[in-house]
Amino acid sequence: MAVPSRRGTYFLPGMMLVLGVIAVDQYTKWLILNKVLRPHGVAAMKFGKWLVTVKKIGIFVMLRPHFKHLTVAPFLNIVMVWNQGISFGMFNSHTEKMALVWIGLALLVSAFLLMWLALAKRAGVAVAVSLMIGGALGNVIDRIRFDAVVDFLDFHAGHHHWPAFNVADSCIVIGAGILMLDSLFGGRGTEGTT
Repeated sequence: MAVPSRRGTYFLPGMMLVLGVIAVDQYTKWLILNKVLRPHGVAAMKFGKWLVTVKKIGIFVMLRPHFKHLTVAPFLNIVMVWNQGISFGMFNSHTEKMALVWIGLALLVSAFLLMWLALAKRAGVAVAVSLMIGGALGNVIDRIRFDAVVDFLDFHAGHHHWPAFNVADSCIVIGAGILMLDSLFGGRGTEGTT
């Protein structure tokens, strides 16, 4: 007797996870910019208004020296970094045209991952792909609004700093890690049976 395929079963829950990742990512960026590190004299915005406001990076570059810096632990700072490259500051470019390139690339990869989500037969794969889509789209929203991505988590050991990152970057890395573990231990022999 043939076992029914689970293909498509995880699409709707996966999309809910994508939306959740985007919401948490954008909320944390709002919280950092408007509450935690907001420069003195700059008015705070409510989350809904902030989410639909477009401010290009030039404004923030002018304000950069005024943003606060917060030490949370001996290994963690909250900082204000505008990343015009990809995750963790790689390929950082200071041109608006590159923002369009990264937006296009992220949307292309997200479309591929969306098809993968629609065809996923295992929950682990669906979770991983959803985390990656949500992270990519969270950063795309920043690029559309600011021409750069808001990064604020600064982990370090002494004077050696990991490049600053955000919730979206974390979700992309966690999703990629889950996919790697699934490819190693996912039980290829059970594909389509669970």
